Amino acid sequence: MSQPSTVTYPSYLQLERILDAQAPVSPSSLGDSVHASEQFFIIVHQAFELWFKQVLTDLDCACSALPGDPELALDHVQRVAAILRLLIQQMVLFDHLALRSFLAFRPYLGTASGSESRQWRAVQKALGLRGQSSSPVYEALARTIDGAGLTLLDVYREPSRAGVVYRLAEALADISNLFWQLTAAHVQVAERAIGDRPGTGGTSGVPYLREGLEVKAFPELWKVRSQL
Repeated sequence: MSQPSTVTYPSYLQLERILDAQAPVSPSSLGDSVHASEQFFIIVHQAFELWFKQVLTDLDCACSALPGDPELALDHVQRVAAILRLLIQQMVLFDHLALRSFLAFRPYLGTASGSESRQWRAVQKALGLRGQSSSPVYEALARTIDGAGLTLLDVYREPSRAGVVYRLAEALADISNLFWQLTAAHVQVAERAIGDRPGTGGTSGVPYLREGLEVKAFPELWKVRSQL
């Protein structure tokens, strides 16, 4: 009878693949400092993509948990909020990318751009910020509220009666606000790094990013506050 393979820390986390996934494209002639800066640039973006994967997973799990288990849905939604708080701080890491180093390797990025991120677009769609459809997780919340014989206004007028449904609505409001803050942090970082330059992917750059500040996810959760 064969013995089960031993699970080790490096194998479980696939560290060899992860640590070999940074491949700066700028020439070595630019020096070690520029190479280190480009590696930093890559790692921060890769970390964003890993967290986007978790955000999408948790939002899907929250949808699946509703309406039957709102407490479980709340666990997933609160984790998404915690991740977004972390990502706001992670965005600040770009303040530690020296401008001279960034401008040295930026010409070698070609048309590579964050606007090409499939997962970023998926997160926006999951929050109802892309396309014509509303957010699946908000739709699941709305069905849960309706199934409890309440309206959203009831939930906010009588939070003790609504219980976990109220806490879930407020957790989504947290996500809405945190995602807006993340977008604002991105605008600030980009403005500091490239000024009025166009984006590498052919966008207008900072003006393109600012468009994301014009709306917030789950507008119903903000509108209800003016109705109380």
